[in-house]
Amino acid sequence: MSTTGSGGTGITAPNGHWAGTGLPEPPRTAGGVTLCGGCRAAGACRLGVERERLDEDGVAWFELSCPRSHEGGPDVAHGGWTAAVLDDCLGHLPLLHGVMSVTAELTVSFRKPVPVERPLELRVWADRREGSRWYIVGELTLAPGGAVLARASGIWVTRDQSHYARHAKWLAGQVDDAKGQ
Repeated sequence: MSTTGSGGTGITAPNGHWAGTGLPEPPRTAGGVTLCGGCRAAGACRLGVERERLDEDGVAWFELSCPRSHEGGPDVAHGGWTAAVLDDCLGHLPLLHGVMSVTAELTVSFRKPVPVERPLELRVWADRREGSRWYIVGELTLAPGGAVLARASGIWVTRDQSHYARHAKWLAGQVDDAKGQ
C-alpha cells in the first residue's frame, strides 16, 4: 500500500500496479479526485466532482456540481446523475482508506431537486465494517447553506485486483454460451 500526496491512499498490488490498471497509483485530478476508467481519458470527473479529501475522523468530503449535460427537468439534475454520483463517491471512501471495493447494494433517498451548475457538497462516512463489507452512508447538500438534497446508504465489498480478471472470464463464458444456443 502506498500513500498519495492529497491525503488519499491508493492500492498497489504485488506487481506495483493499482487495481489492475497498470498504473502505480489511482489516477487523480489536481483536486485529488480519483478517476474511474471512463473519466481517466478526459482527465476530469464527468459527474462533476472537483475535489475530494479524507479528514482526520475518516470522513470523506467532496466538492461538486451537476454538469448541465446531466440535466433532467428544467435546471435540475436527472435522478440518475444523483444516484450515480452518490454511488461513485460512497465507493471512494474505501479507496481513500487504501481498499478496493465494489458496490453490492445502494439505496438513495431523494429529498429535494438537485440544481445543475450550483456548488454542492457531499459528506461520506462508514457506518460500520464487518469483515469484507463496508456499510457506507452519504449526504448530498447544497453549498453553502447545507440544505439536504439526497441521502444514500449501501454496502461495498472489498475485492483484490483479480476481481476484474474473474469478471472478464465469466463474461467470455456468457458470450460463448449465447453463441452455442
